[in-house]
Amino acid sequence: MPIMIRHNDATELCITKGQEGFVAGWDSCTGPHGKEVLLTLFVELDNPPKDIQIPGLPLNVVPIPRSTTTVRYTLPNNILPNFAMTDYGSQGKSRKFNVVDLTYCYSTQLYYTCLLQGTSAANTIILQCFSEKCITLGIEDYLQQEFRELEMLNNIMGVC
Repeated sequence: MPIMIRHNDATELCITKGQEGFVAGWDSCTGPHGKEVLLTLFVELDNPPKDIQIPGLPLNVVPIPRSTTTVRYTLPNNILPNFAMTDYGSQGKSRKFNVVDLTYCYSTQLYYTCLLQGTSAANTIILQCFSEKCITLGIEDYLQQEFRELEMLNNIMGVC
């Protein structure tokens, strides 16, 4: 099961916010209500910046201890929450399967950011219909102006 680490728990062990990995195993115990309670999640890091070897664990497998975070939400119509990532949270990540919901993209940049994360068009899945005008009508005026200004600065500075 793929996961994404959400906090900088141990940067020296590559347990950093945004690092991706896969569940390699876990330790649990019986809690006070007779239910199994997670103690430690073992994560195999996906393409870490350096190899991590913790004695007694396979290469690039790190322990993530249990922590407590309070989250309050309501579930209308029995809808279950699911993991999601914002367009900005996805920057710099390549996804073999890129599942995107473009419904609330309000600019060319947002469409670009969401769609660019896939490694191929064939493996990009768009969940709902969306207005293709945001893609086919070109970039917004303010962004065109910014690009013109950057080009002028490059010319002045002699940058290729």
